[in-house]
Amino acid sequence: MAHLAINGGPKTVTRQLGKSWPIFDEKEEQALVEVVRSGKWWRGGFGDDPSASKVVQFEDAFAAYQHAKHGIAVTNGTQALECALKAAGVGPGDEVIVPALTFVATATAAALVNAIPVFADIDSATYNISPDSIKACITEHTRAIMPVHNGGYPADMDRIMEIAEKHDVMVIEDSAHAHGSEWKGRRVGAIGHMGGFSLQAGKTLTCGEGGIVLTDDDDLAEKAYSFHHIGRISGRPFYEFHRVASNLRMTEFQAAVALTQLSRLDEQTETRERNATHLARGLEEVDGVSAIDRDERVTRWGFYYWNFTYNQEEFDGVPRDKFLEALRAEGVPAGVGAHGAPIYQNPVFQHTDFSWLGRPVDFTKVHCPEAERVHAHAALSLTHRLFLGEQEDMDLILAAIRKIRANTDELK
Repeated sequence: MAHLAINGGPKTVTRQLGKSWPIFDEKEEQALVEVVRSGKWWRGGFGDDPSASKVVQFEDAFAAYQHAKHGIAVTNGTQALECALKAAGVGPGDEVIVPALTFVATATAAALVNAIPVFADIDSATYNISPDSIKACITEHTRAIMPVHNGGYPADMDRIMEIAEKHDVMVIEDSAHAHGSEWKGRRVGAIGHMGGFSLQAGKTLTCGEGGIVLTDDDDLAEKAYSFHHIGRISGRPFYEFHRVASNLRMTEFQAAVALTQLSRLDEQTETRERNATHLARGLEEVDGVSAIDRDERVTRWGFYYWNFTYNQEEFDGVPRDKFLEALRAEGVPAGVGAHGAPIYQNPVFQHTDFSWLGRPVDFTKVHCPEAERVHAHAALSLTHRLFLGEQEDMDLILAAIRKIRANTDELK
């Protein structure tokens, strides 16, 4: 008689784990009603009192929350990266070093400013960009490094900043997954020269769509503001334009929701970390499945998804994908985290003619062995909403994993 649900046995989890996302109540409704009734639906409608704008309030509040001096709210996370790259002066023929294993927008943002994305391999222990691979990718054309805090786990910002300083290149942190995460007590997005965040519907801080650029640099902040505001400059006449730029402005509706969601973020982050710690301890008793060995410099992990690791050899030779299939059958919605295969394997990089970037580039020849191995065989992840419930939910996930581990003969 089968024990595992994949073979017809009883499921371990028969109810929802964690909580539905997004979490909202009458506070968000009231914030939206306030904007509707004000009749001022965009950040420019406040005349001589811009501080009355919900967008400005959100920019200031989130920048302070992430330990940054300036915030520029934009339409989405991809545009946040593009805006930051433009403000940093990245353009045609420049190279931007990005991790191979993350969401495609990190690389396409570089291409959209006519720069060349250069794919660095990952550190298999953290799934973040490898500083050693960054060093190997540096050329005379390198203008920026764009590390991603994969799943919200901070990249090694000490080594990345050292490399950037040595080669005089900009660091733009892709912090789309990492609201509230800290490296040595400093929140990400404010460690490099600039940082970009997403506020898309699934993120741990959301207003449906939206993004924000952070920086401590006054000049970069002014440039980012201009690039998001059709080329305008603060203090100059409204119909005077100084740069070729798009309209990337966030609406008052989005900002009203984002402000309300921000008031929930600390409590939610603490709940996620508490549950993740319990789950990690439980995994110590299971051969073949393990938590990331958390660096002591990661003083807060505000994760979008919680990455962990599979070892086929230690799990009686069961392939990772078969384990995932069995875990999902038990009622645990697990994934592999990094939004699919390494970015360069996407059709857009395999089949597009990139001659318009100014120099010959052939992405079909790119090979990042650790990124490919981790994606195919090792990566496991659980979405952040699963960690917003009680400790009992973590115990159910552990029970499902232990059940599979005890019955691997059913998967061979």
